[in-house]
Amino acid sequence: MQSQIPFDGSALERVPARAVDSSQLDWICRETLRAMFPSFQDAEISSSFYPYVGLTHTIRRRGSVWFLRISDHCLLAPRAVLQAVAILLACRVLRRRPPDEWLQVYDAFRRAPSVEASVRERRLRRGRKVMLASGKHHVLRSYCEEVNRRFFNGQIDITKIGWSRRRSWSRLGHYDPVHRTITISAALDSPAVPPMVLSYLVYHEMLHAVFDVVHSGARRRHHPLAFREAERAHPDYAEASRFLTEFCRGHSKRRPRRACR
Repeated sequence: MQSQIPFDGSALERVPARAVDSSQLDWICRETLRAMFPSFQDAEISSSFYPYVGLTHTIRRRGSVWFLRISDHCLLAPRAVLQAVAILLACRVLRRRPPDEWLQVYDAFRRAPSVEASVRERRLRRGRKVMLASGKHHVLRSYCEEVNRRFFNGQIDITKIGWSRRRSWSRLGHYDPVHRTITISAALDSPAVPPMVLSYLVYHEMLHAVFDVVHSGARRRHHPLAFREAERAHPDYAEASRFLTEFCRGHSKRRPRRACR
């Protein structure tokens, strides 16, 4: 990585006269990757916008062609942001650490109020929460109500709680702040799982409704120090954590996560 392109941070709030079209995006990504990475100098690169719900971007190789799909939330993004997306995607597949200046470029765009509002509006309009309300062995709604009353004075607004459609052993729970829902892995709908474990897990997910995500540079910390301290205050924290580690051992190569990334 040798080329650096000056970036004016104030440009993030200036809307271009018109959206970037497919041919312009293709040229920007191709020239950026060829200039920054020797691995892409002779590669065929095809880039396009895609109507993802969130700020999702992907890169895939099919045969000799690299395909980049960039969220259409970036249609009005400054050129530097599109370059940053291409560079971050390339670093992902090359397993390299992205340059800090490009991380900062993309993070500034992602955190712009207009971009956050656009993503949130689309998630509300198109996002689907697919979950199973009823389990075979546990009733999650009762856990939710009891935990909310016991630890949060009934102040946490959870619109829906349910089981995931698939049994995940690595991601055990997920809180969606847009729809205010909690999803628990169906792998835990088992008679072998004690009620206190599910109670703790629901408590963990509810904490996400209390503590905001902390931004550290270009990174997002979903479990900041204050969150961890509150989590450890749960009376069954140690016992429930040990149970989840043992229960999931052998099913996942990764340490079980009690919440989304």
